Amino acid sequence: MRTLSVNLGGSREISIKHRPVQTSIYKAPVSGRVAVHRLGLAGDARIEPRKMGLEHHAVYAYPYEHYAHWQRELDHAPFPMGQFGENLTVTGLLEDEVRIGDVLRIGSAVLQVAHPRIPCAKLNERMGLHFSSMFMASRKVGFYLRVLQEGDVGANDPIELLERDPASPTVEAFVRITHYEYWDAQGLQHLLQARDLMPAWRETIEAKLARALTADGWAGLREFEVVRKEVECEDTVSLYLQCIRGRPLAPFHGGQQLTVVLGGRSAHQQRRAYAISSNPGDRSTYRITVRRMAAPDHDQPEGIVSSRLVALNVGEHVLCTAPHGACAPNPPPRSGRIPVLLSQGLGIAPMLSVFYELDSHQAPTAWLFHESGGADPQGLLREACAIAGRHPGFHMNKAGTGLPDRLDGERIGRHVPLEQADFYIAGSSRFVGRVVDELEAAALAPSILMAQRFG
Repeated sequence: MRTLSVNLGGSREISIKHRPVQTSIYKAPVSGRVAVHRLGLAGDARIEPRKMGLEHHAVYAYPYEHYAHWQRELDHAPFPMGQFGENLTVTGLLEDEVRIGDVLRIGSAVLQVAHPRIPCAKLNERMGLHFSSMFMASRKVGFYLRVLQEGDVGANDPIELLERDPASPTVEAFVRITHYEYWDAQGLQHLLQARDLMPAWRETIEAKLARALTADGWAGLREFEVVRKEVECEDTVSLYLQCIRGRPLAPFHGGQQLTVVLGGRSAHQQRRAYAISSNPGDRSTYRITVRRMAAPDHDQPEGIVSSRLVALNVGEHVLCTAPHGACAPNPPPRSGRIPVLLSQGLGIAPMLSVFYELDSHQAPTAWLFHESGGADPQGLLREACAIAGRHPGFHMNKAGTGLPDRLDGERIGRHVPLEQADFYIAGSSRFVGRVVDELEAAALAPSILMAQRFG
């Protein structure tokens, strides 16, 4: 571990959103020894007070190992040292190894890792539009040091680790949890154990923890791993998703969806929502059932997303929003009403999760009518049959695709008094439209609790 360069910068004016701003982010290497004072390096401009305290931003260190990464990412010629506004360009101190509170001897100064660098608009101006978001997502952000003992530093000084608390989080974990995994209550609790955590960060993390402990889902995107994949039919698979940190999943209701995001956290994301087809009583995984579109149109991102998801293998990762959408009211069913689930094709996915939830709430009776959509998800249909088979009040009725065989009000009415039924409907837009029209014609519209269209 050693310093490769000591970099200083003066104040200069730049324009951000057509507004003049002073910055000292433009730093360049200097020769000789540089004095380290309590609030920073001698000769280095300090532009504005920091809300977390200037003493916690005294010296900024950035690992030289990341330079090659950014040169590749940005297709750029080699950067000069100091490019990222760091005072010390160092080697051997990566964010996934350095811990908050580490005490280092650099030259004759003793410094302590205070917190990671959180970039601002000035870095965008220095590096190019939107660079700050790339910088944060990479978690290759470097870290600020507070000065415990003044001294001096120079290029090629060895860096000695004097003290470390192995229970303190790494800089990488600190960035990841505070900015991307703030749904993770266990992770946030770990951050609060950071050695010499400064009050401003403690206040921020405690507020995030309070929200995480009381939230039904999570804000932003959460990363999942595909832990199981089942082929439902020729063009359809079920993917079982588990939190990559092994944390419990948020609860969900029958009929809710996950929005899956491809393209990482970039500005070029592609998103599509998929029904959760698993049992709401089992939160070990979320299961989504995905059908590949026959000929994905590159002007229709949803086709690209589905095709890429079908091709995923066990061990690969995706980002997802929290479960959303809901039937109203959620089970248990309304008193004196008969839940009637109507599905077609892939519409069995949300109806299966509703069927599971009705079963868990010990509904006295429920009906699931399924109309074939051609290539149906056979595994999901077998699960639905199993639920109906073990519950004396639950029934499943399968219909075909042809005119005499398809689902209609008359067929449903032979089994269920329509005026006593609450309807949950999922299938193709044509199927849902046709069934809703029939029920509305029978003056039953108020009892249609959920309608999901697939395509």
